[in-house]
Amino acid sequence: MSRTTSTNGLIAKWLLVGLSIAVLSAPQALGQLVTFHDVNPDFSDTDPNDPDGASGGRVNKIAVEPDNDQVMYAASEWGGLFKTLDGGLTWFRLDGHIPVVTWDVAIDPSAPQRIYATSQFDGKNTSLSGINVSLDSGATWAKPATATPPEGFCQVADDRTQPKAFGIAIDPVDNDKVYVGTGCGLAISEDAGVTWSFVDPTDNPGTATRIWDVIAHGDGLLDVCGDDGHLRSTDGGATWIGGSGLASGRCSLAVSPDEPYVLLAVSGTTIYETTDASAPGGASWSPTRTNPSPQGRIPFVATNQRSDVGGENVFDLWFGDVSLFRVSCTTPDPPAPGGSPRCGVGNSPEWAGGFTRAVGGHDDMGFILFDPTVADDKCPILMSSDGGVYYNTDRGEDCQNPNWEQPDVTPHALWMWTLSGADQAGLEAEDLYFGNQDNGVFGTINAGAESPDWSNDICCDGFDSGADPEGVVYTVCCFGGGRATRAFRKGPGFVGGSEIDYPPTGLFPGFVFPDSIVNVEGRAYAAITRDCTQGSGGCPGSDGGLYYTSDLDANPVVWTELGNNTEPPSQSLCGLKVSRDSQGTPTFYVQVGTCNTSNANGRLFRYTGINALGFWTELFLPEGGFGVIGVDPENPDLLLASGQTANGGGMYMSTDAGVSWTSLPQLDDLMTAGGTIAYRNTRGASSSTSFGGYWQPSLAAIAPGGALMVAGGKDSGIFLSVDSGTTWELISDPFTPDTSGVPHLPRPWYAYFDTEGETLVGIYIGTRGRGVWRIELEGAGGIFADGFESGDFSAWSNAQP
Repeated sequence: MSRTTSTNGLIAKWLLVGLSIAVLSAPQALGQLVTFHDVNPDFSDTDPNDPDGASGGRVNKIAVEPDNDQVMYAASEWGGLFKTLDGGLTWFRLDGHIPVVTWDVAIDPSAPQRIYATSQFDGKNTSLSGINVSLDSGATWAKPATATPPEGFCQVADDRTQPKAFGIAIDPVDNDKVYVGTGCGLAISEDAGVTWSFVDPTDNPGTATRIWDVIAHGDGLLDVCGDDGHLRSTDGGATWIGGSGLASGRCSLAVSPDEPYVLLAVSGTTIYETTDASAPGGASWSPTRTNPSPQGRIPFVATNQRSDVGGENVFDLWFGDVSLFRVSCTTPDPPAPGGSPRCGVGNSPEWAGGFTRAVGGHDDMGFILFDPTVADDKCPILMSSDGGVYYNTDRGEDCQNPNWEQPDVTPHALWMWTLSGADQAGLEAEDLYFGNQDNGVFGTINAGAESPDWSNDICCDGFDSGADPEGVVYTVCCFGGGRATRAFRKGPGFVGGSEIDYPPTGLFPGFVFPDSIVNVEGRAYAAITRDCTQGSGGCPGSDGGLYYTSDLDANPVVWTELGNNTEPPSQSLCGLKVSRDSQGTPTFYVQVGTCNTSNANGRLFRYTGINALGFWTELFLPEGGFGVIGVDPENPDLLLASGQTANGGGMYMSTDAGVSWTSLPQLDDLMTAGGTIAYRNTRGASSSTSFGGYWQPSLAAIAPGGALMVAGGKDSGIFLSVDSGTTWELISDPFTPDTSGVPHLPRPWYAYFDTEGETLVGIYIGTRGRGVWRIELEGAGGIFADGFESGDFSAWSNAQP
């Protein structure tokens, strides 16, 4: 899939196809054509052997049209909303839904063209996140003006201006009544999402907190759970009674199809049941069933009515955590509040399952859908997980024991931990590799093709990678016994290869941006490891550090630690970049801290050469700690970095290896979209279930030679400079991608530059939520003729829903 738009007045030094960088030595006003290619894999070739190799990225919740099991929607963790029209075989993105960190999606049973979706803060000062409504089956979306809590309502004031919303419930009797759990109480609409009001079930002014899930039974009966545990209302939310025993925090609720006072829940990793939610003093919850595979990613519970068996009225409880399980539950005759748990205690009766990896589905569950066209014994038809979505190939009598299959075209919602490449001659031939959150490591040797041929070499968390024309090295997690994260060396496109010798001390960082392994030149590589406890978790030696090898293909690999006597605090090494000067001497830049994730204390150190007895130099910005950094691979003196202070920060450039820094106010202005996006927020999603806030910059990269630079904001887009950082321009569209035809690529983390000689032919962008894209600049024309490119941000705001 490609998106092509034209540009007017793009200040450029070269055309990226057909002209040499060296030829265009002075800035020129050259019109160019910018082409975005979605080059994500449509499926995983590892899936037939191991379904934990996947290509969809995590999907939290899914929904199906009430009378049409071919039309379904998926809310991805970081990539926005997706839709299928063929029962889950092929999925496409709904670009009109601008917030990308989505949680839930629901369809109005009486008007299936009306769709509700919830999401987390989108970085904008006038945010579109929280509650969105579509009246045209997901093509366009709007945030109702009243879908914002009143002032003074939230326990944390920033939860009002940085909104988030979670579970959705539509009243089954009166579909115009809709209830949404939010980061600040319960949102209620009585007119099908046109207007909204907010209630705090604790009825304590100014203390509204998160409600994660809600059930609307009909006739005013509501149940909610969240940071205040469980509460029930019998009058549509006017008054509430609190339950006891259910742990507070993130939760999922389900109700017995036979008894509205019997509820099931999961909070944390514990499964609960109450058999009398209607008790005058409030429901009393007790832990009941044993969690067969506890992890706590985002567990869920759901129920499914079954036909009577042996005269007993039964239903199924479905539970998902790492894997998916089912157990038969029994309703007493006659039904009455109280009594024994309907779904048993401990492991009695036994769970059926797990129904994921062993039967074709990726682990780490999201949700499950049942056939909406029948009343009882509904077949499971779709499930979601960290691998995307999977459809049930068994729709017959044994469908309750599902067999899952990946789609032909999965949602393109991959969350990348690493991206690297190696130059090969030709426009189509290019080696490209990337690793993902829980979806494994992908590689191709024809990245320049319209649809690259991807190989998913191995499942699960692929953290780091480095490449050269002879192959790739990558780290992947999680192995049982010994080291959880290990490194592998393979030939181009993952041919042959095996696990490599580890550096002699420390362990590779995991779940950390950016990379911990870099190619220096040829088969020479460098890597960082973190301090660890010797003998624990496969730790070979406690003291981590910076390691260098001149030949990664040697047997054994010989690693030399650099600068051990003066090294930076190696317990928190988190990122490594390298550059080589004109004499071939490498300079290593090592980040220490959290690498742009949780605080303003990030540090940066420089080490030059491969002499083991050399010295480290710490670098300092004018203010704040280091966030993201970029370095010219051919000039160690040229750096691009973001600074992070407690309340903000800025972008900086250095031409003297970090001795001094120049601020980049134009890039700062673009990074904040002229002040419409916060450089630093306090309640934005730092993970889909944690809201510690984040700094806007997510990408800083410099192409070889230093003329072209790329920067990216988590919410504000991708920016190019073609004159060594003097001027910057926006090339993506974070506000109106559905109408402009220019994609919004959220949270761009990585950039790889494909050059043919001195000609740059492509920029590969790795994202958190939309996988990998190729950007090409060629020809003539005009991009963002409505003013985007010139910095006229009114073109965005006027087009907002």
